[in-house]
Amino acid sequence: MNKELIINTYEEDTLLFKENLLGVFENNILQYENDTDTFKINLTDHTLEKENLESVLKISPNEALLTLKEINQSFIIKINKHNFSNEKNKISIEYLLESNEHPIKIEIEMSDINA
Repeated sequence: MNKELIINTYEEDTLLFKENLLGVFENNILQYENDTDTFKINLTDHTLEKENLESVLKISPNEALLTLKEINQSFIIKINKHNFSNEKNKISIEYLLESNEHPIKIEIEMSDINA
């Protein structure tokens, strides 16, 4: 089912991006893309996958896997923080990778597309 999305991305408490995008929500998986990345959020296993031309980053509750496409090599990154919530069409994902100084938080509000 197609959805309208309002997406706010924060680093610590600073708003980095606010986007209004369209996404597809099927089988408990939300998929959407912006100008640079494609995102896939699995609400069942609490994973986030972010793909762009250079890499694929898959974040799960226990670890992250970064795959560099050019050299076809993957690296495991420790997760220092992983919070995931899904309440009434509002998804919140907060994570802190060992390689980052500040946590990233993505808040998504989903609504049906008005015809």
